[in-house]
Amino acid sequence: MLARSVENIFWLGRYLERLDDTARLVNATSHLLIDSHKDTEFGWPVLLDVMGLDSAQVLAGYGLQPQNPAQLAQIEQAVMSYLTSSSDSPVSIRTACSQLKYNARTIRQLLPRDMWEELNKLDSFVQQHCLKPASRQQRYQLMTEISRRCQMVIGTVDSVMLRGDAFDLFTLGRHLERADMVTRIMDVMVLQTLQPTQLKRPRFRWISILNALGGVESYHYYLANNATGADADAIDYLLSYADFPRSVSYCFNRVAASAKGLPDSPVILQHVHQLQHLLSRQPLTDLSTVQLHELIDQIQAGIINLHQVLLGANVTEPQQLTA
Repeated sequence: MLARSVENIFWLGRYLERLDDTARLVNATSHLLIDSHKDTEFGWPVLLDVMGLDSAQVLAGYGLQPQNPAQLAQIEQAVMSYLTSSSDSPVSIRTACSQLKYNARTIRQLLPRDMWEELNKLDSFVQQHCLKPASRQQRYQLMTEISRRCQMVIGTVDSVMLRGDAFDLFTLGRHLERADMVTRIMDVMVLQTLQPTQLKRPRFRWISILNALGGVESYHYYLANNATGADADAIDYLLSYADFPRSVSYCFNRVAASAKGLPDSPVILQHVHQLQHLLSRQPLTDLSTVQLHELIDQIQAGIINLHQVLLGANVTEPQQLTA
């Protein structure tokens, strides 16, 4: 496979997962804010922080201040515009979908027709429905539908795509992106709701996020049937429970499995095993919020290093669209 095709199929998996996870993140934040106390410091700008942006700088471009309660409605509208409809935003759903289509078009010969058709339907839907402002209820329905259509693409890939290097790279990209997004969500959103302390943290059940990730029922089953479940919380579950497909541990296991058939797999697997060791070297239930924050920082740094190993140090940023 050509080096350029390797890059494109890898980013195809990352962008598809990013599209799905961003839609889920928007809905999860809506749930979390509805359930929060009116005086909570948690707000819409945190979504921009999750995506690795400076929320104050982004909102300043709209003439808004993140801490101004009088501008709350405008802040929500600006954040949603930047994350969903803005074609100038590097992290918006429209941008991710455009990049998804760009990468798919570049490697059209490697993709099954059924997958190509589902990607076209997804792109058409996003470009049509992410153009205009929507109420919270309409936005929730839109994000749910985007996530559903992403899952249709993944289901098609799973059922018709030839198992080989292209499939392995696509799967690897998806699960690396998922691990990255889950750790971002926990670091920015969960840990901001807990006071930084060196003491053992309280049990925390983050039902709104689990609901967005489709994990509420499996989490309750985990608590009821796991010997250590009584001491675990949603943070432990999303990091280390390898049987849940959206846990970080599961993602690393899938990355390792997909990497075994690739060239230079020993080097890739060495980096994956280092990430897995971070999750297994000590019981997560014993970590304070400060220690947990440090652990997530180490995981994030490891994901970046793994990305560089996979594609090379000079290919670490998404490609820009060409005319």
